[in-house]
Amino acid sequence: MKTLKILGVCTSTRGKLSNTYHLLKTAFDHLSDEGLDKEIIVASELRLRPCDHHYSINAKMCVHPCLITRMDAEDEMKIIYDGILAADVVIFSTPIYWGNHSQLMQLIIERLNSLENANSVHHEVIVKNKIGAFMILGHEDGYQHVAGSLMNFFTEIGLIFPPQAYGAWVGESDEDTLADRNRIENDPDIKDVFIDVAQNAVNFARSILECPCGHRLDYEHVSKKKVYSFNKTNKIA
Repeated sequence: MKTLKILGVCTSTRGKLSNTYHLLKTAFDHLSDEGLDKEIIVASELRLRPCDHHYSINAKMCVHPCLITRMDAEDEMKIIYDGILAADVVIFSTPIYWGNHSQLMQLIIERLNSLENANSVHHEVIVKNKIGAFMILGHEDGYQHVAGSLMNFFTEIGLIFPPQAYGAWVGESDEDTLADRNRIENDPDIKDVFIDVAQNAVNFARSILECPCGHRLDYEHVSKKKVYSFNKTNKIA
């Protein structure tokens, strides 16, 4: 059995103190160690510069590796880039803030635009044959909106999603996240939702990435979804 690399990325600014991390780690701990290489990146522990939006100046300036990564030795976005490119399964976990994913998740999305742009502008497929999933939790409703936004972006960079590719837990409107910990630690139904997300992603990866006959999925698609207007001062193709 081929070893699958499964990567979790926690995008709560509270890092390892957060319920977002706790449930991600709980899910990973419940996965069998046999045939799996597991890693969790805690994004709040990295030095991540916000996107400089070079794309807005000229689409061809948005490249991979990102210009920030090339110019700023202290920026650690390369850890996330390398983690995604080395993984077979990538699971992002995010809290909900005002009906949206975290600001750290948004920063990462904007920096990952270089991977999407590699395909849609530079016609180079960098991300392929990788399974994606999400873990979402917080207070007030909004997890379906968050899931939809995330899937919209990550399908563009090339991740493949299984059925039921995300799980969520939404608490009451009191926003008492410290009180949540006792609840999520002792309610097996809550933990089971997030364990199921991770196991579902792994099972799907084993089903489509490699079959018993030895065939390994090797599919890539160059996007044609973007149509540009051309002019003399900013010709990009």
